[in-house]
Amino acid sequence: MQLRRTPVSTSRAALEVVAGETGCAALIFVLLAAGAGMLIDFQITHLHPAFSVALFLGSVPFALYWALRRTIKMDRNPQAQYVRNLTLAAVAGQAGCSSVVLIFLALFAGLFLDAQFDTHPVLTIGLVLIAIPVSLYVMVRLLLSSVGAIQTAPPGKRQAPGPSSTSVKSSGTKENET
Repeated sequence: MQLRRTPVSTSRAALEVVAGETGCAALIFVLLAAGAGMLIDFQITHLHPAFSVALFLGSVPFALYWALRRTIKMDRNPQAQYVRNLTLAAVAGQAGCSSVVLIFLALFAGLFLDAQFDTHPVLTIGLVLIAIPVSLYVMVRLLLSSVGAIQTAPPGKRQAPGPSSTSVKSSGTKENET
């Protein structure tokens, strides 16, 4: 497959989607969550960074999910469709970050709870072990929903899924065997 250079207007439109309203709103949500965490840290834990780190790490997957849902609902014209596909591919590439963020969130929550209840390794290990399959599930769901929403053909020219009747071999042999 030969790579083709995207037009400047398309690249600019993709940048506007990612750094535009949806991207900035997701970034503002993450920053507000981190700020709220700092206020809670100042009031409750006297500047121990438990809540600020936890809320920051917890808000990243939520903001990513919100940006994905907002991007899926974009306009359906061909130019916006291409930009939408680029944005969904970028979100699919970032789906692995949600796994790391959720595991670190469980780690910090476990350390905080262990410090509060004086059960040092128990809750940390338990929460991390629970967070691993949950984070993998979240990562796979984000990845599948973003990749599944990418449309390769224009909406009017979509083909039905599955092999067409003309491409099925009638001989019953595998393609690589002779």
